[in-house]
Amino acid sequence: MREFVVDANVLMNCLISGRETYQQLFKKYTFYAPDFIFAEMQEHQAELLKKTHLSPALLKEYTLKLFGRIVFIPNFLVSNQSYLQAFHWCKDIDADDTPYLALAIEFDIVFVSKDDTLVRGLRAKGFDKIISFSEFLSL
Repeated sequence: MREFVVDANVLMNCLISGRETYQQLFKKYTFYAPDFIFAEMQEHQAELLKKTHLSPALLKEYTLKLFGRIVFIPNFLVSNQSYLQAFHWCKDIDADDTPYLALAIEFDIVFVSKDDTLVRGLRAKGFDKIISFSEFLSL
């Protein structure tokens, strides 16, 4: 089984679409996310509720199933060294993604992001443990 760190963009995409395919993927692999993801998703709650293709009842059910497949890692388990390394990689691309990258660095796990600018930027700087969501779907 393979492990991946996912960001809020990936989860938002899954929740908006409501595709069963995503549920199957989340059963196939192990996913991790920093606890920071809850605050980020809360910021975009209105957008999610507006764009989702699911009824409120189905969104609740889908979200609970999806989130039940993710290991949420508390901030205190990620070292300052991993945060500093992640910030170094992200600072001129998108510093807001530092917690996701720090988690990936700390646990040596591939980071899956729907932010193509971040993926391209990190690869251009030499960070190779990142894949785009579309690349992930092709695995």
